[in-house]
Amino acid sequence: MIKIGFIGCGDISHRHLNHLKNIPDVKIVSAIEPNEENLKRFEESYGKKLNVYKDEEEMIEKEKLDGVVICSPHTFHFSQIRIALEKGIDVLVEKPAVVTYDEAIKIREIMEKTGKKVVVAYQRHYNPTFNGAKKIIKDKFGNIIFLSGFLSQLYLEIFKTGKDKRIWRLNPELSGKGQLIDSGSHFVALIFFLTDLTPEKLCAFVDFREEKVDINSAFIVKFKEGAIGNFGILGYDPNWRENLYIWDNKNNLIFISLSEKSYVQFYGEKERKNIEDIEIDVKSPAEDFIKCIKKEKEKPYTSWDIIEKVALLSDMVYESYFKNKLISI
Repeated sequence: MIKIGFIGCGDISHRHLNHLKNIPDVKIVSAIEPNEENLKRFEESYGKKLNVYKDEEEMIEKEKLDGVVICSPHTFHFSQIRIALEKGIDVLVEKPAVVTYDEAIKIREIMEKTGKKVVVAYQRHYNPTFNGAKKIIKDKFGNIIFLSGFLSQLYLEIFKTGKDKRIWRLNPELSGKGQLIDSGSHFVALIFFLTDLTPEKLCAFVDFREEKVDINSAFIVKFKEGAIGNFGILGYDPNWRENLYIWDNKNNLIFISLSEKSYVQFYGEKERKNIEDIEIDVKSPAEDFIKCIKKEKEKPYTSWDIIEKVALLSDMVYESYFKNKLISI
């Protein structure tokens, strides 16, 4: 029996709970959650009472856990991941895995030392259409020369009201940064998941909208591999949308979206083509996590290189904005 503990039982934890409770030989035994209402809803959804703790080390040791699921505020992630890895157990963590590039490098060092794994909850990477797009780019595209895209949502209004108890996202002591590393990190991680590009130079503008964290950001990136791109992360929208265009040096175009129909259009062909779905052997971060614990997979589906690039890019955006200059690495 695989024993799992949760650190944080807010809304997002239920996504992982719903996957884990349907996997045979997995038992959720404990949790850390200061909000009694959150804990009650979590236990009701799972159908069992859990052993409740206040300290991560005590929970891991007393319960003899095989893994932890971290759904706490962003700035807590680094120390909680570190504790779990050093205690010899694997981790499933909500995005963003870490807040800074320095934290990402330190976690890599701990993983290499302990041999333990960190699965990051970028669910888009398990999406059949996105995996179909990844294969097209790998097999049929030439060198990528330009990218353009954005993610937008009703971010500020939703979290500013505090009605869903997530107003902490506007507090940098808990969130670290704002929309860029929050929902925006899904979009940024997808760029690196699809292309294997690496940011080299960046210029950014950030609009805090009188808040303490970024709400809207726009940035231009030069990648080491030669491609350039322009991107936006917005906290204003009637609803939510996410689009990414990628062009190569052969005049091919691929359009990837969760809010619209994705397609590819090859040079010389007048019609767009639907992207053929590709099913992979894991369907969710939770399933990936359990397979890693069982040693059925050597590494998570989302490599830690991607996590490092996401953190690096967000650091570069902030540095460019606050120093008012082009940033090079």
